Amino acid sequence: MKTLTLAAAVLGAATLLTGCGGDDDSGNGGGSKSSSSFTDQSGAEIAEAAKDAMAGLESVRVSGSISSDGEEIALDLAVSTAGECAGSVSVGGASAELLGADGTAWFKPSDEFWLAQGGEQAQTIIDLVAGRWVVMPAGDEGFGEFCDLDSLLEELVDNDEENTYEKGDVSEIDGTEAIAITNTDGEDGPSVGHVQVEGDHYLLKMERTEGDDQGAITFSDFDAEVPVEAPAAEDTVDLDELGS
Repeated sequence: MKTLTLAAAVLGAATLLTGCGGDDDSGNGGGSKSSSSFTDQSGAEIAEAAKDAMAGLESVRVSGSISSDGEEIALDLAVSTAGECAGSVSVGGASAELLGADGTAWFKPSDEFWLAQGGEQAQTIIDLVAGRWVVMPAGDEGFGEFCDLDSLLEELVDNDEENTYEKGDVSEIDGTEAIAITNTDGEDGPSVGHVQVEGDHYLLKMERTEGDDQGAITFSDFDAEVPVEAPAAEDTVDLDELGS
């Protein structure tokens, strides 16, 4: 089966918060302004506030889609720092459910997913799995990373890049007032993040319309409970044990 790098593809679009110590182009996009003094800060200061807010999260829901190397990757997943996760991911229209609880993570791909990703072994895997939840190996670099909020947040707050930040308009994202911050770096090009104005300055949405990975990802349900329950043992299968 192909090695999936889905997490890297998704997180590759979430680069607003990298390098918050870099240069600051804090011009205003000329749109409406909030009454909050938060929007009077520079672009880099707003990005730094968003970085701090996101770094303190214990859970979040991540949803959206990205086109990577001509393939559409979509996800809708609630995830916590305790390793809990629940939701789904699809690649090229072929979907898989994800679940994480009690230190273990599982995924349940559709037959279409196995056929697209399993190569010559696809039908054999489909027959072996028989619709059960598949145990993810420890340290999995594909689906497993989706159930690791610490890794996701680490990508968001990475400080290796020196970028510029330009303030844009204030608008509403799902009914919440947010200010747009355009982040530009020399390697990946521009991305636009929408930062919550009032209360905790969470990153509500990321958009990228240029470069290799284009799409939009939203963040919601901050610090909400992730309701998960481990599947029954008879409803799970460990492919490593089957192959031994």
